[in-house]
Amino acid sequence: MTNLETRPETTLSAPTTNRTAGTVALRVLKHPALPAFVGMIAIWLAIGAIAGRGLVETISAGIIIATFLVIVGIGQLFVITVGNGGIDLSVSYVMTLSAFLACQIMAGNDANIATGIIVAVIAGVVAGAVSAALIEFVGMPPLVGTLAVGFALQTITLIYSGSVVGVASPALSDFTTAQIGPFPIFGIVGIVIAVAFAVILKRTSYGRRIEAVGQKPVAASFANARPALIRASAYVLSGGMAGLAGVFLAAYSGGPSLGLGTSYQLASIAVVVLGGSLIAGGRGIISGLWAGAVLLTLLTTLANITRLSGGWQFIIQGALIVLVLALSRNPLARR
Repeated sequence: MTNLETRPETTLSAPTTNRTAGTVALRVLKHPALPAFVGMIAIWLAIGAIAGRGLVETISAGIIIATFLVIVGIGQLFVITVGNGGIDLSVSYVMTLSAFLACQIMAGNDANIATGIIVAVIAGVVAGAVSAALIEFVGMPPLVGTLAVGFALQTITLIYSGSVVGVASPALSDFTTAQIGPFPIFGIVGIVIAVAFAVILKRTSYGRRIEAVGQKPVAASFANARPALIRASAYVLSGGMAGLAGVFLAAYSGGPSLGLGTSYQLASIAVVVLGGSLIAGGRGIISGLWAGAVLLTLLTTLANITRLSGGWQFIIQGALIVLVLALSRNPLARR
């Protein structure tokens, strides 16, 4: 009698387990960030095959470099996710000016680290607030408004850098390159930052409003979300994150320079797209952003190993973005 009672349960458990495994596998295949993770692993293995050694060192260095892009990319992701054609073209200029301001304040003194970082972030927040005002209250298109702010910041930086010489604190510089065994401390901090903002985007009312405004701003307004205010907050966040990234990058590079943030203007947009977020807004994927940043960083490393010119590197990056956008239209890649 006991055997007869247990047989139905045993018979049902296998199909249930198979269905669960199949559901998980299907969700993985449908996840928009999958191409970024696959590409990241493929390029990493390709570097190991070509170089013949140094897989651990390669991924460790790649994560450090990618962390700067992750920090600035998070702000860009919020701007893009909030919709309305939002793209922040001021981030590279914010990074450069913030680096000069922070390094002047730190002046090679470890006691001034906190003050330097705070001033840099505040400078970015102010720049983001100005962009938001031009876009939401003056009515400028996001591309025009943020680029106008960027050019103004560039002029300020050119004037300011001519009379200021600053150096990042030694402790901050050491922090950006320190490791615990094979694990870069700065990379671990970058992962923690990414996880924190992923929770904010997906698990808080603010994050849900960001995506809701990006999807249907009129409907979001009926749910007590103020689209203009939510969009403005995204630009403020983007400016603050760009300022923070600028400080860390200056510390890692040994000091500020006029071309410090140049490569991050388009790269910060590219990693958002590569990570599976919708360029039209309404869906942001921070885990994919992280994978996209590591992918682009490793791609540059691979190009350097194979001695590809800078022009070819840009062509390959553009082709990757087109490929990811094409894959996102595949039925398997849709959520």
